[in-house]
Order: sequence, then C-alpha cells, then structure tokens
Amino acid sequence: MTTFATPDTELRLAALDARTRVAWTSYRDELSSLEGRAYDDAEAAAWDQLQATLRELEVERAELAPPDSI
Repeated sequence: MTTFATPDTELRLAALDARTRVAWTSYRDELSSLEGRAYDDAEAAAWDQLQATLRELEVERAELAPPDSI
C-alpha cells in the first residue's frame, strides 16, 4: 500500500533532516581543530552528545510515521 505524507508532515520531516545535518556538522566542527590528546578527550563527549541528539530526532521522526496498516 502506498502512503503519502501531508505537506505539514513533509515540512516537519525536512526540518528533522536539516537538524540531523546540523548535529553532524556540529560534531565535526567541534573536533576539527583538535589534535592528539585534546581530540581524544573531546571526541567521546562529542560523540555521546551527537548520539543523544540523533536518538531524539529519531523519536520525533517515528512520531510522524503513519500507523502500520494491516
């Protein structure tokens, strides 16, 4: 069965996609100037923050999904 998203849902999904790109960009930018020990120390915290953000976005994305049709 084909499902179609409403224009509002499409906009919200696009916003979630944009926020996902921002999260990855922030992760990269936070670490880009670091080297060696400073990078190692910062990377784990940055990764944890990225993963938390991505989980939140995935929850929001799941809320927009149409209910399963059986």
